[in-house]
Amino acid sequence: MVSTIKEDQNWHDTWAYAVGTSYQLTKQVVLRTGLTFDQSPTNNTDRSPRIPTGDRTIFSLGLGYQVMDNMTIDLAYSYLKEEDVKISRSNQLASYNAKYENSANGFGLGMTYKF
Repeated sequence: MVSTIKEDQNWHDTWAYAVGTSYQLTKQVVLRTGLTFDQSPTNNTDRSPRIPTGDRTIFSLGLGYQVMDNMTIDLAYSYLKEEDVKISRSNQLASYNAKYENSANGFGLGMTYKF
């Protein structure tokens, strides 16, 4: 038996808001921080296990160290927390219920060399 399952996503336009700042602690050290609010393009009615995202909040910290006049080392950390979402979907063939709780930790290391 072959059948077709139609699954409308009904995504919508979203906005993301971000703010960041830096503070020159010493001649060689700069501290950075940032905050982002990112809306999900999915809605509660049409959200699916395929893309179960909710609105996200991201908090970031960073540190830059100027090793010499033309070289900087940068360290960064970000924590992403996603809104908990519940999905309850069913069609003629099956049903699916779940709660998604997503978060992530991100680390970064970079080097800038100017010549």
